[in-house]
Amino acid sequence: TSTRDALIEDYLKAQPAFAIYQGRHEFDGQLPDWSAEGIAAEIKRLHAARDRAGAVSGLDGADAFERDYLVSQFDDDLFWLEDAQSPFNNPAFYISSLDPSPYLTRNYAPLEQRMRAYITYARTIPRVTSQIRANLRTPLAKPLAERGISGFSGYADFYKTDVAKAFTDVKDAALQKELTDANAEASKAMSDLAGWL
Repeated sequence: TSTRDALIEDYLKAQPAFAIYQGRHEFDGQLPDWSAEGIAAEIKRLHAARDRAGAVSGLDGADAFERDYLVSQFDDDLFWLEDAQSPFNNPAFYISSLDPSPYLTRNYAPLEQRMRAYITYARTIPRVTSQIRANLRTPLAKPLAERGISGFSGYADFYKTDVAKAFTDVKDAALQKELTDANAEASKAMSDLAGWL
């Protein structure tokens, strides 16, 4: 159990967007490290985690299934990172992790708190779009490039036109200004990435 729990916690730390979807809001505002070094570190971490989980023996029934499922998840992640090279040739690798909807649609905390979490997320977008651009190896297959253009330009429009509507009930003028500024920077970063593609 302690090995399982440690492996899961390490996974959530490495994949904060996934963690947020699972209700772990201490990761609010965070996105993965998608630098080349960050991806290499994640591959190394996944191999070590897979070896550690696979070495757990003496289990049966539900416990053995849980271990095997965990190993299978690590194998799946490693396939997409190492074999398919998705961070380097498929913009869609990034699109679902960028989704800010938990901050806007889930009532897990007061609106102002979710707004602050979203602002932290939005301020991270220029960093990650820079990492995404550095990672993608052109030329990309046309359907993959088109998916990236659609997804990234969709985020740019969403930040610019839709996000503020979710937070109109927050009456803190300074916080609203922070939101406007963060959205403008995030929208520009996504628009620039889509334009580059």
